[in-house]
Amino acid sequence: MKNLKSEDIIDAFLDGKATAEVSARLETWYLLKAEQAAETDVQHDYEVKNDRMWMNIQQAIKNDSVPPSKVVRLSRISRWAVAAAILMICSLSVLYYKQSNQPVERFTISKGKDIAPGKNSAFLTLANGKRVDLSNAENGVLLAESGLSIVKTKNGQLVYHTKPGQAQSNKPNTIQTPVGGQYMVILPDGSKVWLNAASSLTYPTAFDQDERKVSLTGEGYFEIAHLMQKSGKAVIPFVVTVMKSGKLNQQVKVLGTHFNINSYPDEPVVTTTLLQGSVVVNIPSAQSAVLKPQQQAILKGLQLDVSPADTEVAMAWKNGEFIFREDLASAMRKVARWYGVEVSYEESAPKNLMLGGWMSRETNISAILNHIQSTGKVHFTIEGRRVIVSR
Repeated sequence: MKNLKSEDIIDAFLDGKATAEVSARLETWYLLKAEQAAETDVQHDYEVKNDRMWMNIQQAIKNDSVPPSKVVRLSRISRWAVAAAILMICSLSVLYYKQSNQPVERFTISKGKDIAPGKNSAFLTLANGKRVDLSNAENGVLLAESGLSIVKTKNGQLVYHTKPGQAQSNKPNTIQTPVGGQYMVILPDGSKVWLNAASSLTYPTAFDQDERKVSLTGEGYFEIAHLMQKSGKAVIPFVVTVMKSGKLNQQVKVLGTHFNINSYPDEPVVTTTLLQGSVVVNIPSAQSAVLKPQQQAILKGLQLDVSPADTEVAMAWKNGEFIFREDLASAMRKVARWYGVEVSYEESAPKNLMLGGWMSRETNISAILNHIQSTGKVHFTIEGRRVIVSR
């Protein structure tokens, strides 16, 4: 990555062989350009918000959502957008190399080895208190009783099956992912939940006919099954109680929809992003908000706001990607949770450095750090499972 030259990137675009890694470099260079414009006070607002070249390049990238191992086909990008990319790359390459005459150094691993990415890993706590390590449990039926069976599949899923007409217990189960883990569970009603690292979901083994209720900490993506009450006159609502730092934070009420909730305790806000359907977000202060698709509710303290959502960023983790359109500190919180590392900052570390681009979550941490370090404004040192950030 560090040896890529502007000519290589131009050739890749013209040949239709631009990888996601190259696209990531485009975003990184663009943000470097924007930051330099801000530092020199040269129409920063124009550069960032009204740069038509970048808007078209970025849109072309968004329209081609492919895994990092695949290529972006030239036919999906307009000719003039490619020309704009070439012009931008040429100008940015000058800015990039003016910043430092020295090549960007790779990060330092002073103790230990490179760190592998997270994996499908979780613990299931049954109603009787038994704790099952799903990483080590054999595939197949984990529990079968009273019309209920719990099955672990080979592709990292936990599936609840219920038999109609048989009595079922509605005692709670909890699935919890560790740092560096993720898991998917299919609930008794057929709803699907994907849990990100360091998250947990508590739910009954059988839902009531009047309301389906679960509790979430951390981050989860939900695809809720549309179920009618026995009378056939009303939909059974699905309610997600969101916990943050051990306290009730908000409730999200849905009927049948797709949405993501990020409620990590180390994040400054709780973000609920709606992709499909409709949800109502309620908070203890009695404030509420109704979301439409492509909107997000942001809760900070007791203030609840609704704004347009960047669904690509919200769904990146579930799609196996990192998409960086944020500051360094925010990006490193994601990295820390997925790779199971501690991140510490030296006084010189540029926590507010804006990042751009995307990378696969299936790569070792070295690939992620090399990408971020390619800005030339930050340096990383790995000591065991600790990442030290400096200027």
